[in-house]
Amino acid sequence: MALSWFKDIFTDQRILSATVCGAAIGAGVVYTLTKPEARRGGANENTKWDKKPLRDYCIKHTNIIEPKPLVLLRQTTAKHERAIMESTYDVGQLLVLLMRMTKAKNVLEVGSFTGVALLKMAYELPKDGKAYALDVSDEYCNVGKPFMEMAGLRDQIEYIIGPAVDSLASLSARGLNGTLDVIFIDADKGNYPNYLKACLELLSPGGCIVFDNSTFAGRVLAPEIKEPGNHIDAVNKTAMTLTGVTSLLLDIGDGCLIIRKDM
Repeated sequence: MALSWFKDIFTDQRILSATVCGAAIGAGVVYTLTKPEARRGGANENTKWDKKPLRDYCIKHTNIIEPKPLVLLRQTTAKHERAIMESTYDVGQLLVLLMRMTKAKNVLEVGSFTGVALLKMAYELPKDGKAYALDVSDEYCNVGKPFMEMAGLRDQIEYIIGPAVDSLASLSARGLNGTLDVIFIDADKGNYPNYLKACLELLSPGGCIVFDNSTFAGRVLAPEIKEPGNHIDAVNKTAMTLTGVTSLLLDIGDGCLIIRKDM
């Protein structure tokens, strides 16, 4: 994706509106979407958006504001051979809302990739907050680290490399059960049931888990759901029957399942 495309879409400006200022980071210079097509994003121009005019309308009418390091990370990720794994703009905005609603101090991303969603959440952390980023590949995480540095947030992020099931167990062993306020899960789908079990233990009362790809490009509607969609479907169904939680399955991005641990 050419840099000129981003220059056309994003522009430096001071946020003067009181409403938008509340969403800006530090009310300083931010990068904000100025063209409708920018809502779709290069890395996200795929079947998630095809023939969905209402979803396009919703994206266009959402005040998505992203600081320069996040814009540049999206640009870099869009050139990656696995750019399709980047989370969509509306999912990122959902995470921002949940961060603010829960006043999140400690967060976790399971399956960080280059860290677009991670950086989105890290911007919302208080000065004494912390983000844990799990991924099986240090290669992916290294793409995003310079942008975390640029944002001044690198010291608040702890990367844990290895199979996520093992990494979650290590967090539990370190005494983090019940301390994580927002958990975003976008890793291997076959382990979604395992991630649900482990993350419910780590989640704080009143905290939220967000599973990405929860409708799996519509494959959860198939009469016989194949691997790994059957594991996604199993988590969606389990969330309906759990006690002590409130769940909502949203048709944004590629589907997002939100699970809140009730007080």
